[in-house]
Amino acid sequence: MALLPSEGMLAAVSCSFTFPAAVGLPALPGTLFITSFRLRFEPANAALRSPGHVHRLLDDALVGIPRACVGKLTYPQAGAATRSKYDSALPTQLVVKFKDLRAWALGGDVSALMLTLNRHVFLDSPLSLFAFTGGAAGAAPTQLREQQGHAIYDLRADFARMGVDLAGGPFRVTELNRSYTMCPTYPPTLVVPAAMTDREVASVAEFRSKGRLPICCFVHARNSASIWRCAQPKRGLLNAQSAADDRHVMHIAASNRHRRRVWIADCRPELNARVNTLTGGGTESASHAHASVSFLNIANIHAMRESLEAVRALVASGSADLDFAWLARVEDTKWLGHVRLVLAAALRVADAVENGTTVLVHCSDGWDRTGQLCALAQLLLDPHYRTLEGFAHVVEKEWVRVGHKFHDRVGPGASETEEQSPVFLQFLDCVWQLWRQFPTYFEFTGELLACVADATMSGRYGTFLGNCDRERAAWGVATRTASLWTHVLGHRAKYQNPFYRPPGATHAVLIPPASTVLRQVTLWTEYYFRGATLPATPVGNPSPPLFGAGPVPTAKNSHDDLGLAMAAALRRIQVLEDELRNARAVAAAVTTGGLLMQPPPPPVGVQFSALAAAPLSSGPVVSASPPASTAAIEFHVGNLSVSSELYQHQ
Repeated sequence: MALLPSEGMLAAVSCSFTFPAAVGLPALPGTLFITSFRLRFEPANAALRSPGHVHRLLDDALVGIPRACVGKLTYPQAGAATRSKYDSALPTQLVVKFKDLRAWALGGDVSALMLTLNRHVFLDSPLSLFAFTGGAAGAAPTQLREQQGHAIYDLRADFARMGVDLAGGPFRVTELNRSYTMCPTYPPTLVVPAAMTDREVASVAEFRSKGRLPICCFVHARNSASIWRCAQPKRGLLNAQSAADDRHVMHIAASNRHRRRVWIADCRPELNARVNTLTGGGTESASHAHASVSFLNIANIHAMRESLEAVRALVASGSADLDFAWLARVEDTKWLGHVRLVLAAALRVADAVENGTTVLVHCSDGWDRTGQLCALAQLLLDPHYRTLEGFAHVVEKEWVRVGHKFHDRVGPGASETEEQSPVFLQFLDCVWQLWRQFPTYFEFTGELLACVADATMSGRYGTFLGNCDRERAAWGVATRTASLWTHVLGHRAKYQNPFYRPPGATHAVLIPPASTVLRQVTLWTEYYFRGATLPATPVGNPSPPLFGAGPVPTAKNSHDDLGLAMAAALRRIQVLEDELRNARAVAAAVTTGGLLMQPPPPPVGVQFSALAAAPLSSGPVVSASPPASTAAIEFHVGNLSVSSELYQHQ
């Protein structure tokens, strides 16, 4: 298999690839190759080194999985199948657990495997990831394209697109954080109420956890309602107050021309928010003069991590007993319940803004659940964020620039910790649920969402490295690493949805009834089942699609079946369009000097018949019943019938 540019070999260890017991296949001897980017297994039998010969789990191993995606190395509990012949206490397998729910079981000299893998997959510094050591390799034009990818989001351009004047209106840009001293996890430029001075803004930051004061991220073009985000106030046990923070919220309310009151959407369960007062946090007072507070009951990062681990265990199980109670077992993981809570909250926020209410969203520190709701609400409200470029913009704006802790939550190149949690993956899952239910509203497909999810774990791109802008600037991410968005926009056709319909002026928003969305929530099988013992989707149809040209490969699953059928249909449309152009050329050729001449032979696939003839000009007429002085020329192009009526001047 070809390596990426600058991908080098680090180690090779003899071992065997062991399939789960439910698969029923013997272990395959071979070699584990560790490169600067991936882990890859190659069977000793050369006949098995191309995909499709044994099992799809081996197909994954043949391609490889990024080494930064490894989360844990474990010895499975010794059982009858893994006990050593001489000493039952000695492990005979090593399980490589990946962050994307996949896992490999390797046999052989497991001590050597453990030592080698520990040395090469768990890195001392993010600067040792492939993104820095080889991801941006290339000539100067390539490096420039990558820098443009890192700079894909422009705050001023985004607000100008919304119709917001940041130079003279209720909002303004402050560069108070340009040295990252006011808030180390916020970007240098922030949108705040124009009526607040920089001194007051700094005072507000002191009253909010981690300095994360309320900043504007979206303004509704029609009704001036807006979405703001922040961290919890530092009220503590003494119910501390801040006059600057109160004025800040008052000016946020005043920025709305029609409804001068703010709905504060606290993402947490109310009990959790109240408990945070013990550690100096808390929530806004219910008696706030310019705001009302609601709690949205979204669980914390630890609950999300445990829930996804339950999904991992369920997916890995090959027990036939699960087949008859599958949906119940899926619900037992609580993952879909968490997804429904996030979607329901995002729909509430979007609906409030669409109906003229300004919303201030926060959780504890404002970088996990807050990002989920703000990004999803904008996706529902603004069709721009449902395009390829727009989705990149909202991810950059609400996750990358504003300080979601990707290094702590995902940890490419790091072993599992209590700080890791699939918060961003859950956001992508929510987007996938909306895309699956409303596919014509999105310019991109589920394949893009899977690509973005993989990019957070792979260490190949600099886009999601670090915890904040300050760290990425210190590491030189923009100049030293490749950008995911450069890759995505450079392969637009791969991620573009052929069923997308650009929005009209009267139906730009996507705010369906919550019950419609929540009752259709299901597991994102195309992503979570990649490491499952059983196929995630029904197998492909061996019959070729209609209009297929030449040999057509058999699809691996029903999803790929649709892709092949779509490709064949598009080819057929192209053929018909070519034949139609030829037919029109024939119609133009038969009219020369005002006289209908003998037509030339029709092109292949085109049948021509002159139904009437008279001296004609070349002006076309659209008429249900042509006058007597009209020659009607009919073409049969494939299964299409095209008539050309030529009208004679009176």
